[in-house]
Amino acid sequence: MKEKNDIILFDKVVDLYNSLNITMEQDSEFSMNSLLELHNKIPYKSPVFRTNYYSFVFIKNGKGNYTTDEQTFEYDSSVLYFTNPGHLKAFEFWELKEAYLITFSETFLKENIHQNIFEDFPFLLA
Repeated sequence: MKEKNDIILFDKVVDLYNSLNITMEQDSEFSMNSLLELHNKIPYKSPVFRTNYYSFVFIKNGKGNYTTDEQTFEYDSSVLYFTNPGHLKAFEFWELKEAYLITFSETFLKENIHQNIFEDFPFLLA
């Protein structure tokens, strides 16, 4: 789905990667992927995009930067990023030896935790 200024909103991470011409599989509202397996050509710079899912990025061994909204964070190894839906995002890998991406939707949380998940974990809305 297109937004203003040609920034695309992705409901699932598989939709993002398909738009980047990177093959991945996802058959539920939850995904866990090795970024090294997805990104076999390093360095790599993504376009700016917006997501409608939660994401955890674990960089065990790598270097690059991660942008959320208007803030860019340069990272080295041993970093964890969490972002909730709605934020503008972009990422760049300069070096990537071991890194993982976990994504899940609001639907997944409500079906697998409980319907009132945000009452117990309000930070998920922030």
